[in-house]
Amino acid sequence: MLKKLTDKIESLNLLQTVKGLTALGLLSLIFTPLNAETLKVYSERQPFLIEPLIKAYEQANDIEVEWIFSKKGLAQKIIIEKDRPIADIFLSSDIARLIQISNAGASIEIPKTNLIPDHLQSKDWVALTQRARIIYVAKHKNIKSINYEDFIKDEFKGKVCIRSGFHPYNISLFASLMENHNKAWLKDFLIKLKSNLARKPQGNDRDQVKAIAAGVCDVAYANHYYYFKMLDNEDQKKWLEKAEPLFPNQSKKGSHINISGITLINEKTKKQSLHFLNFLISEDAQRIYASDNYEFPANPAVKPAENVAALLGDSKFEKNSLIKIAANREAVVAILNEINFDE
Repeated sequence: MLKKLTDKIESLNLLQTVKGLTALGLLSLIFTPLNAETLKVYSERQPFLIEPLIKAYEQANDIEVEWIFSKKGLAQKIIIEKDRPIADIFLSSDIARLIQISNAGASIEIPKTNLIPDHLQSKDWVALTQRARIIYVAKHKNIKSINYEDFIKDEFKGKVCIRSGFHPYNISLFASLMENHNKAWLKDFLIKLKSNLARKPQGNDRDQVKAIAAGVCDVAYANHYYYFKMLDNEDQKKWLEKAEPLFPNQSKKGSHINISGITLINEKTKKQSLHFLNFLISEDAQRIYASDNYEFPANPAVKPAENVAALLGDSKFEKNSLIKIAANREAVVAILNEINFDE
């Protein structure tokens, strides 16, 4: 049933999948069968491990979930199509696109859910997973705790690596720091951060860890799940012999988190789309969905995968409202442009 628009998904035995999920009690989450033939999902995430989840949902509800995957361009497509939506649901890998769609008036209102904390939802979108923006440090520095704000200290002069300041991951982090401090503080911080860089902002998150391993820098911002992706790569796991992840700001509010999330974009299929949303935030679905990318579930009743929980330890996350953080993004971009951060 599920239309696989990627050649990376391995074929599964549907009968065995459904039996297995039934044994887990998963099909009890499917509520009352729906009177609909197809739900069309625009997604920045490939199905991968959640394919059996979707197959079970389809069979229990006599519905086809058409999964249309693209890493880029879906938010713009949704905005263009907003008066005549082609899809029903959008699954984003970052809050930036959820906000973009909401601001363009291309999403429909979602009732509040008690399964997800207030700071991880709005009337336009709901978080599905959490990803921490952490700090990777050179092991030889023997650093046991660190804050985001520490990157401007003299000890890190010429020893900081970062990808583009304009990347959504960094804009979100900087917007959170602005919320914790103020706009004037953030501008001063970014000016000093730029002066402490070992090189111009470049590459992706993993490239910053590679630079630490090569001795180019001692500290870098990157998302937590890249730790596991590097461990899975024979070449990249060598970098972790010289760099290690730390969850910053533990003596303050906690580590900054971004989200992957869901927004509904077609009023005509709102009932069916809400049904699917509630399925994705249910406990069993959250266990599988979050594990897909080594992320933290948005539903606090669900524990992360064992390896992810072990990395987190007793570290905490900040609980800033993502709505307030999103409101700071425009000011962050203006400051980055004003100081030519990437140049």
